[in-house]
Amino acid sequence: MSHVRFHFALRPLALAFPAALLSLAANAAETAAKPEQPLQLGATNISAQGLGATTEGTRSYTTGSTSSATGLPLSLRETPQSVTVITRQQMDDRGVQGIGDALRNTPGISTQKYDSDRTEFSARGFAITNFQYDGINIPYDGVYGENPNNGDDAASIDRVEIIKGATGLMTGSGDPSATVNLIRKKPTKEFKASISGTVGSWDAYRTVGDISGSLTDSGNMRGRFVGAYSDKNSYLDHYSQKKDLFYGILEADLSDDTLLTFGIDKSSTTPRGTSWTGNPVYFADGGRTDFPRHFNSGADWSRRDFDNITYFASLEQALANDWKFKVSLDQKTTDHDTRLASASGGNPDRATGQGMFLYWGRWEGHRVQNTADVNVSGPFTLGGREHELVAGVMTSHSRQTGATYDTSAFELVPGSIYDWNGDLPKQNFPKNGKYERIQSQNGIYLATRLHPTDDLSVILGSRLSTFKYNEDYRYNAGAGLDDTHASYKEHGVVTPYAGLVYDLDDTYSLYTSYTSIYQPQTYKDANGSTLAPVEGDSYEAGLKAAYFDGRLNASLAFFRIEQDNVAESIGTNPVTNEGIYKAIDGATTQGVELELAGELADDWNVSAGYTYARTRDADEQRIYGYPLSTTKPEHVVRTFTTYRLPGALDKFTVGGGLSWQSAFYGKIYSAPAGDYTRIKQGGYTLVDLMTRYQYDEHLSFTVNANNVFDKKYLTGLGNFDTTFYGEPRNLMLTTKWDF
Repeated sequence: MSHVRFHFALRPLALAFPAALLSLAANAAETAAKPEQPLQLGATNISAQGLGATTEGTRSYTTGSTSSATGLPLSLRETPQSVTVITRQQMDDRGVQGIGDALRNTPGISTQKYDSDRTEFSARGFAITNFQYDGINIPYDGVYGENPNNGDDAASIDRVEIIKGATGLMTGSGDPSATVNLIRKKPTKEFKASISGTVGSWDAYRTVGDISGSLTDSGNMRGRFVGAYSDKNSYLDHYSQKKDLFYGILEADLSDDTLLTFGIDKSSTTPRGTSWTGNPVYFADGGRTDFPRHFNSGADWSRRDFDNITYFASLEQALANDWKFKVSLDQKTTDHDTRLASASGGNPDRATGQGMFLYWGRWEGHRVQNTADVNVSGPFTLGGREHELVAGVMTSHSRQTGATYDTSAFELVPGSIYDWNGDLPKQNFPKNGKYERIQSQNGIYLATRLHPTDDLSVILGSRLSTFKYNEDYRYNAGAGLDDTHASYKEHGVVTPYAGLVYDLDDTYSLYTSYTSIYQPQTYKDANGSTLAPVEGDSYEAGLKAAYFDGRLNASLAFFRIEQDNVAESIGTNPVTNEGIYKAIDGATTQGVELELAGELADDWNVSAGYTYARTRDADEQRIYGYPLSTTKPEHVVRTFTTYRLPGALDKFTVGGGLSWQSAFYGKIYSAPAGDYTRIKQGGYTLVDLMTRYQYDEHLSFTVNANNVFDKKYLTGLGNFDTTFYGEPRNLMLTTKWDF
């Protein structure tokens, strides 16, 4: 299937699908069944009694199965890598509204928030750049571009699976940090519905509706719809944001062996008062500034609008001997319009607050990404023992186009920065050119789990990939800017994977795994040449345990990551305004990770983790330039627990969590000093609390208090030589009615 034909084929499918689906459903009863080999892929059944892949309705902080790491459905104990799962119950308990909220509290993950709307998440010392929906790769343009962290809503998500370390077998390229796989909610055979309303600090309001059930008497056709709307202000001056989500999915059993799924996921984010940067760090005399947390450098009209729509479809067919064939198609279209002005340039006079200048600019773009994945999976017999295998082909192609605008005029901020309130006339951004960015990846993958003995599993896999990237910026005559070009083309890239799992008994297992690292990059050196791809190896070994029939999972992991051609920032090209980087060989990261998640006892859930990741260059020196090492903390602790009180107080659930991370650093240019300086955010601890009152089987009230001790801390260091504060103490009340 070519990229072009796929691009034009999916939208007509969206229009024709409902009628076709109804017709297929009507004829399903007449379709010949194969009772000896029924497909076990029908409606989602939600039950608190046992754990499967779906987490909704289980009240659990763990899952029974995941296939994100290898493509094979394995328990956490059977997977030879660290896996963290944020379940639906965890999201509800913590008041999670967006994907960023879920990741911010995930064991092993650290956060840098560069401004009001852009966040970067990291694991094991590296930025997370691999994101998926239901196992399908989705675009990531870095912290400044299209990024699931920045606006994606969590109302349609059943769980978030985070596979730590290198994940090239299933994703192709990627940093050895983690892959975040967002698993959408599925329709249920039984009717269920809910509506919730949330009010919070700074005039935050949100409502979510969710309805699911069978659309036919036989239950062979099921549907689900989720809608969410948020409208909130912020602790930041003159900042507000509106978000909406519309998610619909249909499932149809075309026969006992065939399952057809089609869905639409549409969302928009419209902030106002968006800041492009944080706060200036130095006064003109070289001393440190101390702006309040609520200071917002953005103009009141600044915005960063995103509109996304995704059409997705899959067909699953049961084959002979318990094999399964699956085709998945996905098309995501994104439009963005960004117009920014921030009063954060330069170094203000300490006494008068004057001398600052405005950063401003406009960007817009239109992107279409088409992805297809075809695979077969099932058991086979070899040497008198049964084993499993999955083999597939994936292709992904995206094209982004847009206009560029003149951003070269940096005017002085009117008056004193101390009086800044965002009141600035809207700027005229003359169009000065256009850009086109085309990116594609194709891959063939295979993985098998062999069982040489009852206690030993050997997982072997490999992926053969092709990568292409082409980016052109072309400016109009008279714009005063040189055209720029960046590209790479890599063929026949092999990514091997190997893992061993040895069961010590029914509870404990030893494991080890290896995978190679391959990440094409667009960073340029001082000569304007694109750096070679990052290459390396990732090793992991540890101990896993599954208690209480898998309702509580624990792991201890030791990891080592070796990489060459890692980019280190060394400055900015004054002609093109592009960053300048140098390649580092021999960069090594090693560390340890501990995690516990699930049910400690009846009605007592816990999620807790500690991660230590230490990165050094070949000379055992710390690497202080973005994107490596010191911009991320070396130690991270994340804990959260809830307990439903016994006896007469059993309508109450109480909980709380603690997050601690060690110091991290940023490089900030100081005009008075005439050079870059190193600034530090020391280690800090945040405490969150929650309580829920279950009035009856339908109505509940949940209160969340975040940063209850009102810790003042910096969460972003270095964006345009500025810093950004984390959120102060805030409260949230959610009322939910389950029908």
